[in-house]
Amino acid sequence: MQGRHDMTFDSEPSATSASHTTAAGLEAWLAGTHAEPDAILDDGMPEAPAPAASAEPAAALPGPVNAAEAFALGMATTARKLTGPDGAELVIDPERGAYHFESTSLKPLTVILQQAAQQWTPVYSEGLNAARATHPAQPLERLLWFAGLIATPGILGRRLVRAERYQLTRWPETEREFPKHFRIAKALLKEPATADEITAASGMPYEDVVDYMNASDAAGRLQSASALQAAVAAAQAPSRGQRLMARLNKPLFSR
Repeated sequence: MQGRHDMTFDSEPSATSASHTTAAGLEAWLAGTHAEPDAILDDGMPEAPAPAASAEPAAALPGPVNAAEAFALGMATTARKLTGPDGAELVIDPERGAYHFESTSLKPLTVILQQAAQQWTPVYSEGLNAARATHPAQPLERLLWFAGLIATPGILGRRLVRAERYQLTRWPETEREFPKHFRIAKALLKEPATADEITAASGMPYEDVVDYMNASDAAGRLQSASALQAAVAAAQAPSRGQRLMARLNKPLFSR
């Protein structure tokens, strides 16, 4: 649940056959204990060969719980679309870092994004050009943020760890539709903190804090304290050339 995985629609075929966003067993599903079989995202691509059997079989990772989580996990690398129950279409255009939808508001996208993950279907040149001409381009990062917000409500996403401390990398533009997020963002900017510490500092419900952290992570605005420390250590570590020069500059008797 907590590891970071590189998945795309083309390379990772597993997906749930139904949305579990509001199901009581969502947390169990994310933990990998749900027994529902996976479905296939059919792009007309041949199935990948089965991996060779190993002495210790690895636990199967559950697929994304819905279309929102699949998108938030970064699985969309090519143009895709979702069609809502009312026929409205959401088209994503990763090549241009944009998405196209009939509304500039985010909340109308909830029903569409909470469909099953395999509802994402490919969009080819003609359909993509039509979407570009019909609806103005909106920033893809904004849609990623919203997908993370609603993917697993009240539950920390699979790429985050409850005991880890996180911090926003920059001040985000708070969406007008979600004014309550201002207090959470302010607390997350101060210093790295866990979800529980942010809850206490902001005075906001834990579920709202978790949702906002999931959203920020999906949009690439959240950094863990351990990752920050590793980056600082790597920047401060001498390069191979510097180590060689330091060795050459030492007196012979001290080498």
